[in-house]
Amino acid sequence: MLSLSNWFESTPDQVIACSPDASHSKADLMARINDWRTFLPLEPKQRWVVYHSDTFEFIAILFALWQSKCIACLPSDICSDTIDRLAPNSAGFIGEFPDLEQAFLYPPSSMQCSPLVPLDREQTAIEVYTSGSTGTPKPILKTIAMIEDEIASVDQLWTIPKHATLISTVPHQHLFGLTFRLFWPLLTERKFLTKACTFTEDIFRQAQQLACYVLISTPSHLKRLNDQLDWTSVAGHCHQVISSAAPLARQDSLFAAELLGTPVHEIYGSSETGAIAWRTQSNNNEHWHLLPQIDMQIHQGRVHISGPYIEPKHAYLSDQIDISTSGSFRLLGRQDRIHKVEGKRLSLTKMEHEIEQTKWIRAARALVLARKRDEVVVVAELSEAGKQLRTHGSQKELVKCLKQALRSSFEAVLLPRRWRFLSSLPYNSQGKLSMDRLHSLFDNHEVKWPVELSRNTLDEHIQLVFYIPKELIYFEGHFDQHPILPGITQTHWAQHFGRKHFAIEGRFTGLEVIKFQHVIQPDTEVTLSLTYNSALKKLTFQYLSDKGVHSSGRICFA
Repeated sequence: MLSLSNWFESTPDQVIACSPDASHSKADLMARINDWRTFLPLEPKQRWVVYHSDTFEFIAILFALWQSKCIACLPSDICSDTIDRLAPNSAGFIGEFPDLEQAFLYPPSSMQCSPLVPLDREQTAIEVYTSGSTGTPKPILKTIAMIEDEIASVDQLWTIPKHATLISTVPHQHLFGLTFRLFWPLLTERKFLTKACTFTEDIFRQAQQLACYVLISTPSHLKRLNDQLDWTSVAGHCHQVISSAAPLARQDSLFAAELLGTPVHEIYGSSETGAIAWRTQSNNNEHWHLLPQIDMQIHQGRVHISGPYIEPKHAYLSDQIDISTSGSFRLLGRQDRIHKVEGKRLSLTKMEHEIEQTKWIRAARALVLARKRDEVVVVAELSEAGKQLRTHGSQKELVKCLKQALRSSFEAVLLPRRWRFLSSLPYNSQGKLSMDRLHSLFDNHEVKWPVELSRNTLDEHIQLVFYIPKELIYFEGHFDQHPILPGITQTHWAQHFGRKHFAIEGRFTGLEVIKFQHVIQPDTEVTLSLTYNSALKKLTFQYLSDKGVHSSGRICFA
């Protein structure tokens, strides 16, 4: 295994990365590092915010910063709130920040060729953040040594062919993607793809082109694999699947393993600790096994872990565990999800477990909202039985059944007061549930916009999955007994999100081929599909759900 400190001393013509139209050698990467070093006004100990979707450009930026003793701050998104939070303590922004004119993007090729110097293992390399699933994201610093030692531990787990290519649905801005999609193949001299696979079809297309690949993914991607594709035609191409960000449901693990032709290996850890354990559920065992050099003990009821890349201040886990005599363990849920509601203690973990035991729900997330009185609310992912009950019965009947199932375990005052039923929980691209996104499903203020659950972008096409809250002002008076979303609101939203995502600057001139086929009702989930033809200046939109196409048309600009 190579090290980050002196990886450039090995064979310069070795291909390390592949993009859709080119291959990149180690020499290419060294040249690109020099391009960035020449382009950026770097000084030692500076902190630069980095965000770039191309993994080759991204790693070149990191090495350019490290060569100048700078720290790379890696946000998981480029939302305006994130940028505002990071700006005061940063020297600048590097990469794809569309709303920042002062961001440094794509340096010209430089004729300078300054030699790269070995890195100090103890220098601080990156600043990553907790997911924010329990509050404001917190910064976590990682040294070169911590990154190298984690890769060394991970690489002892499995034997991966040298000719295997790493493909991923996970962005490298998150620590799981950074470790497994980028640092692992780089230091073990295996190729990686510079672009993430957004859709199942992207994975399948790569499987057709690669004789051997390793898939790095999250549970949210694996459980949505399209089983209508001819996976038997690429049987044997997938050497390994590695999943992280959250435990994978057993039925989803077996589903993905059957389609891809290999067991799914799950990684357990956090941004604070890095990877600390793994498991494979195909052997009918839910136990986790510690990575090499990681030790686990119970101290005064708390789980303490230690290892070469774990800092003492991050040595305690928030999860409760059950350790077996062999040293493996089961997860029992987080310790810090106990709330007081109306003076009563409530375990949100237990409530989620009870809800998920019913036949109507696949997954659930319970929250406590601080309002005039504390409210327990639930966001739930419906099973097929749940969808059937909601479709052929009513949402009111579904809620009644769920509350009845909870009454044997929870006092009446603790039962959820409000519910949001979705086809899938709103995981982000890192496979995490954002507290802000969950809370936005229950906003009480004047609501003018749908709640965005997820998005998928591909060139001039984007798909936005929305939850349509019943509190929308557009439902008022349209109509009282059976409210529906007005057509003009649908076209207004399509134009708004089209301008936002495609940077459309022309003025609106008209609508073409507008069709309204099925009404959109409150408390439903719809997908807005947008495609922009920049040559014709036309934005094509379509609202879809499991009921089919609700509306479609083209918006013209000049």
